[in-house]
Amino acid sequence: MMPRITLAQQILKDAGFYTGAIDGIAGAETKIALAKFPGIQTSWSLNRQIIACIQLACKATGFSPGPIDGYWGPSTANAVEEYLYFKENNVAPISWRPEERDLSKPSPWPKAYTPEFDKFYGPVGDENLVRIALPYTMKLAWNTDQKVNSLRCHKLVAESAKAVFGEVLKQYGQQRISELRLDYFGECYNKRPIRGGTKWSMHSWGIAFDFDPMRNQLKWGRDRANFAKPEYETWWQIWEDHGWTSLGRERNFDWMHVQAADI
Repeated sequence: MMPRITLAQQILKDAGFYTGAIDGIAGAETKIALAKFPGIQTSWSLNRQIIACIQLACKATGFSPGPIDGYWGPSTANAVEEYLYFKENNVAPISWRPEERDLSKPSPWPKAYTPEFDKFYGPVGDENLVRIALPYTMKLAWNTDQKVNSLRCHKLVAESAKAVFGEVLKQYGQQRISELRLDYFGECYNKRPIRGGTKWSMHSWGIAFDFDPMRNQLKWGRDRANFAKPEYETWWQIWEDHGWTSLGRERNFDWMHVQAADI
């Protein structure tokens, strides 16, 4: 992927704010151009301004990077991948992800994208969300200084999620949780389409969680994803004992993701 400074310089040049060289060096001209780019907070660090510039360009082109916050999370990484493909090919990337799957096993949760699912969970959005306290502190995966002590999720999965997190703490303990990066929180509620597809993500109902997205990237299989390693077997067994589904375990992609919906 193109280096961030180089990409930001190209964006700034295309917007008419930068006339210097595309050299990957954030010098004085780059800093001045960033300050002129609408939507960038000049009080942010230079690194955050560069990322925000890229996020704004992605958003303007129709690829959602998540909040314009200057942090390089999984939503931003995915949006940049799509943005670069679009810039090179002048068309959006085609959908690579299968959206229709066979029922694989019984589940206490409804099958995704069915009338039963819609009736059970209701519409997408935040109207059915509740906040649950966590039994151990997590950290935001792409900004580890930001602590996460509670989460918003759908009211119908709240008790199940609390039970899972409590069992994780009991089985692993705080030290082991930290060693395995089970406390690197990626996402719960986020009203958006699925990556590489057109349907609403399970996150749009607040019934899915992502963990440690940097080491369990969307398209990685069990040959690369950390969560596919044997030391995470207990983690997955806890989720599955409560009926949650791992896309990694079931379909060998998106190992960061677990959802309260059958596939």
